[in-house]
Amino acid sequence: MKIYLATDHAGFEMKEALKLFLEVEKDDLKKELEQNGQVISSLEIVDFGAYEYDEDDDYPKYVSACAGALSSDIYTGKKNGFGIVFGGSGEGEAIVAGKYKGIRAGVINSENLELVKLLREHNNANIISFGARFISEEFAKQAIKTFLLTKFDEADETTVTRHERRVEQIEDLEENIDTKVTKTELDELDRLASMRAEVSDN
Repeated sequence: MKIYLATDHAGFEMKEALKLFLEVEKDDLKKELEQNGQVISSLEIVDFGAYEYDEDDDYPKYVSACAGALSSDIYTGKKNGFGIVFGGSGEGEAIVAGKYKGIRAGVINSENLELVKLLREHNNANIISFGARFISEEFAKQAIKTFLLTKFDEADETTVTRHERRVEQIEDLEENIDTKVTKTELDELDRLASMRAEVSDN
C-alpha cells in the first residue's frame, strides 16, 4: 500500500509532522490494516512536496502529482492506495485532486471524526484533504488513522448497498464524460484537418 502526501506552504508544517507520524507508526498501522481484513505486503509513504516552506508556492502542482500517481495506480490495478493532501482550507486541494479519474477527494476542515468515517463508509474516498488552518495536528493524526482503517460500506457479491450504487454512478459519470470529451476533441481535430486540407488545395 502506498500513501501519497502533498501540500503547499499553508499545510507544510502539518504535512511534515504527519509524515513523521506515519513513518513512526507504519508497522503498527500495517498490523491494524491487516487485522481489519486488508492484505498488505508493505506500507510506503511517498511525499510529493512541497519539500521546503515557500509562502509563494502554488498547491496545484503538488496535489496534481499526488492525485495523478494515485489515479495511475488505480488504472493499473493497484487499488488500495490513499492520498493525504494539506492546504489552508483544503478546498482547492480537493478540487485539483478531483480532476483525476478515479479520485474521490473529501475535505476535512473541522474536528469531527464522524465526517472522516463517512468519507470512507459512504463515498469510498481515496484522498482526504485537510484544512490545516482549521484543525490541530493531534486531530489530523486521529483522522488519518480513522480514514485508513474505515472500510467502504460494501455488501456481498449478490447484493449492492446504496453507497456502492452511488459510487458506481460516479464512476459511470467519469467514463461518460471522458467519452464525450474525447469525441468532441476528435471532431475538432477532424475539422481542423479539413480546414488545413482546404488551405493546401488552394
